[in-house]
Parts: sequence; C-alpha cells; structure tokens
Amino acid sequence: QTLLPFDTGGVILQSLKKTNRIAFIDEDVPGGASAYMLRQVIERDHGYEWLDSEPRTISGKDHRPAYGSDGDYWSKPNRETIFAAVYELMRETNPRMYPPRL
Repeated sequence: QTLLPFDTGGVILQSLKKTNRIAFIDEDVPGGASAYMLRQVIERDHGYEWLDSEPRTISGKDHRPAYGSDGDYWSKPNRETIFAAVYELMRETNPRMYPPRL
C-alpha cells in the first residue's frame, strides 16, 4: 500500500480553509504516515496560511503494542484519546461552549 498520490484533489486543504484547524489520526507510531500527511498539507499546499491552532497528530504510542487482549487499546488511538484531542482543539476556539473536561 502507498500514500502516493496523496490528496491530489485538495480535499484536506479545503477542509482546513473551512475550519482553520487540522488533526490527523493514525494508529501507526509518531512520525509515520500522519506526519507525512501533515507535512504535505502544511508545506506543499501552504496550509499554514489557514491555521488558527496548532495542528495535531493523534497517533499510536512510540512502542510496540503490549501482548494481550487490551494491548491495542493502550497503544493505539481509541475513542477516548481521539475525543479528548479533538475536544481540546475545539475548546481553543470556544472555551464557553467546550468547558474543561474533568
């Protein structure tokens, strides 16, 4: 499998222009495919011109998944970690609508 050609239609940049925020979610280790995609959008497509917040990459931990039935849960992004990261991204925009989570 390959990432190339990557986003030739500019769909990600159009979304960034609409929201002024970007998050890439990937179950690979940090610096993997999500880092490549972020770099392409920021550098190749000049996405930095549209950012109002720091771009986020939500990736797996930088170690191998633990053996056992719950190894993936603790090593890869899951519902809770994805929700928390995106919630914080939205909270930067409107702290009243998105209060701090306990």
